[in-house]
Amino acid sequence: MSQPEHSSRHCQSTEALAAAMERSSLSRRDFLKIAGAAGLASTTGVQAAPAQAAVSTRARIVVLGGGAAGLTMAARLRDLLHGARITVVEPSEIHDYQPGWTLVAAGVYAIGEVQRRTERYIPRGVDWVHSAVAAIDPESQRVETADGGHLDYDFLVVATGLHLDFEAIDGLRREDIGRPGLTSIYASAEAARDAYDQIRAFGERGGVARFTIPGTPIKCAGAPIKATFIAESLLQRAGQRRDTAFHYHTGADQLFSVQRFDTMVRDLYAERGIAINDGGFLSAVDVDARQATFRAANGAEETVDYDYLHVTPPMRAHGFVREAGLSVEDGALADGGWLAVDDRTLQHTRYPNIFGAGDVVATAIGKTASTVRSHGAVLPDNLVDVLQDREPSREFDGYTSCPLITEMGKAALVEFDYSLQEVPTFRFIDQGEPSWMWWRLKVHMIKPLYFNMLGGRYLR
Repeated sequence: MSQPEHSSRHCQSTEALAAAMERSSLSRRDFLKIAGAAGLASTTGVQAAPAQAAVSTRARIVVLGGGAAGLTMAARLRDLLHGARITVVEPSEIHDYQPGWTLVAAGVYAIGEVQRRTERYIPRGVDWVHSAVAAIDPESQRVETADGGHLDYDFLVVATGLHLDFEAIDGLRREDIGRPGLTSIYASAEAARDAYDQIRAFGERGGVARFTIPGTPIKCAGAPIKATFIAESLLQRAGQRRDTAFHYHTGADQLFSVQRFDTMVRDLYAERGIAINDGGFLSAVDVDARQATFRAANGAEETVDYDYLHVTPPMRAHGFVREAGLSVEDGALADGGWLAVDDRTLQHTRYPNIFGAGDVVATAIGKTASTVRSHGAVLPDNLVDVLQDREPSREFDGYTSCPLITEMGKAALVEFDYSLQEVPTFRFIDQGEPSWMWWRLKVHMIKPLYFNMLGGRYLR
């Protein structure tokens, strides 16, 4: 990319984001305090993807999944390749901005602000098959779709996200979410709105609120903590906290994988009277009796009452990944059936013409939208390398980011990599100190960057 072109795009990005901030209650001066010194082109680790001459090919590339990862990879591959037949397989007509669901649960976003039509983000020149994946045959290089069709491929990108396994909790079904006292911001945008409505009703009557996290990898691992802080803060603001008890349930030793933020969350929980129950993970729910059972690693169980229960379900890859023989076969991630990829190149460990991106991959950390941005700067380039009989040249460092909401109006900005060490973008300020700045970043700036990412732009 020439310097004038880069400068032009940077100015356009700055002007667009500045205008967006001016439409909010944040002043231009405050906006410049946040972003001016570091430059908007690198906000939260975002950089413009390098421009390259398109490679001519007739390769058939099938991208499974039209969520954040699938759309981002398809758009970037479309830009890198000339003449390729690229197909996205995705059944949903609606694309959800899932990082915004916590803000729906906070009453900050309406449902319509986190949902857009998928067709808006299918890249020009890319085919869209409106169906779910039924099966993958990596030997014959064919994908079977739920509508009875099939697609042959030369290269496959698996970006199918993950399965929310509510049914792994005894007595619970996904459709139970939304019944009185039972919530989950993970289930859908509508469920996140229901969580907001239910916490307000809970505040009016009082009682015991419980928040859970499972013992599996999950998307946005900080979201259960955010859900707890948001609910508690809403009741504090409404003057309804006195007659309520808050409990956070886990069977893990840590609340957050980065030690500094584990300590911060524990301190804030103690300060706000949120009890940490570390005796086990949620194993059963009696929805009618409003009772939850938690099981420890040694098999010991405890059953407790609840008035408000926020469920973060166990999560795993979709069954067709394991059935195709594409899952990791040993180690801590084997139980979830996660896609076996090299954690640096994102190339499948057994099939060199298969790559993975997003939540489905068996990497140690990173099931967030910010991780997808990093995948978008690595996977497409590596696929093009392999297409040209070269070794993959780009590496993913495990980067992930979490705007960790600590109360209504405040958040910390957590950025780290495989080493679990902080890699802050804004080194001139302490990103780990909860501040209105990172709240404003979360509410006003990350969403437009996300939707630009779907077009293959501003990849880390």
